[in-house]
Amino acid sequence: MKKFGQLNFKYFKSIKQSFKSKKFKYGGYATLMVAVVIAIAIIINLIVDQIPWELDLTQNQRYSLSEQTNNVLDNLKQDVKIIGLYETGNENKTVLDKTVLEIIERYQRRSKRVSYTTIDPERYPQLLTKYQKDDTSLSPGSLIVESGDKYKVINRYDLINYGYNQYSGEFYAQSLAVEQQLTSAILYVTAEELPVIYRLIGHDEDSIPYDLRKQLELENYTIEDLNLITQESVPEKAHALVVLSPKRDITKEEAEKIRKYLENQGRAIFFIQNLSRELPNFEALLKSYGVALERAVVVEGDPNMYFPGNPLSLIPKMESHSILNPLKSAQMYVFAPRSQSIKELDIKRRTLTIEPLLVTSDKAWAKTNLESTTIEKEEGDLEGPFNIAVAITDKIYEDNETKETRLIVVANTNILNSSLISQVPGNANFVLNSINWLRDREEGISIRPKSLLTSYLRISASQQLIFSGVVVILIPLIVLASGLTVWLRRRHL
Repeated sequence: MKKFGQLNFKYFKSIKQSFKSKKFKYGGYATLMVAVVIAIAIIINLIVDQIPWELDLTQNQRYSLSEQTNNVLDNLKQDVKIIGLYETGNENKTVLDKTVLEIIERYQRRSKRVSYTTIDPERYPQLLTKYQKDDTSLSPGSLIVESGDKYKVINRYDLINYGYNQYSGEFYAQSLAVEQQLTSAILYVTAEELPVIYRLIGHDEDSIPYDLRKQLELENYTIEDLNLITQESVPEKAHALVVLSPKRDITKEEAEKIRKYLENQGRAIFFIQNLSRELPNFEALLKSYGVALERAVVVEGDPNMYFPGNPLSLIPKMESHSILNPLKSAQMYVFAPRSQSIKELDIKRRTLTIEPLLVTSDKAWAKTNLESTTIEKEEGDLEGPFNIAVAITDKIYEDNETKETRLIVVANTNILNSSLISQVPGNANFVLNSINWLRDREEGISIRPKSLLTSYLRISASQQLIFSGVVVILIPLIVLASGLTVWLRRRHL
């Protein structure tokens, strides 16, 4: 019995001594640190859960509002109501509905003037009668944006842009246009005056590409045709005159009408080339604003500034200008195949300011012999760099006020090619931003649809080998070395 008591004493003594050992101290510290970290993590989660803050980690910031939308919301001076048409209980039935609601909530958080409500079109059709024009029906999932007496209906199917796969013969969701449609509608219902742009006709001009026209309408522009042979003048309500690739020259009378419009603080954009035809009256009009088109085809000598294999397919440099800054920040480019050059005249009015927009490199040259069978540089060709597009401002101080005329001249009509407008975002954005600049709308909405397509990581064979080595060899070696170091340290404790 005495021996058993001695064993118990030694056992409890060894346990007591183990609490004083270095192993216990290190283990205790480690356990305490783990407990503290867990407690801190729990407290942080509880605090963060109470903060109404979210982080959009989607690739193209799908749920975040653009700077343009934030500016519109911050400057709202009247209340705007958004009405969602959903059957009761089905407000979040689809992924699209959830996405729409999430984006609308961000509008509400940004501005207290934006409110949101839903109406069940099946239960309360009488509430929708004032929004129905020509007996058209409002489909579930559509949105109505209203302010005062003005409203705009956004069809459910306009919230997503669809593409067509010619191989499978099926349509697919290409991009999300919720913010684009909502902000456009808010601008529409809160605008005091909607802008009207006139397209000059009567000289075999090109029509405005469908995708560009659709975008202009989204930005609340009204587009009307103007024939100056039958019209006495450019209408006073015109916010801009658009000239798209005329194949025939204007008459002197038409030129005078355009000149009078411009002199009265008019705004115009010319997409014009005269390689295969004479346009003396158009050219005289442009010369009065300090520029002339050179009858030569530009060839780019810098491989980084043209489409691979084709020096005639220019990707010009974008200069610093409010028209181009959004494109540069978004890393877009403008594709301008077969361009002419624009020459700034040495003799011009002092009131004129001519700013280059799209320019070539100094390695470019221009072929003056249009019958030449080679694009190689020959004797008589012009030396670069060349201006492909310019912005012109004419400021005159008169009657105790400053009067300003604005023009944009683009020596390329292929920029407006339908396929380029739909496939090269920079081309469409360049035209839209140019028109916004013409009417002093430099902060104008330039929200573009957000892609829903999945981007894949593409790596070369050498990159695959490097990543494989890191994952298969380097990381296991680091883990093994760390474990071996810890084991050796503990062994010597």
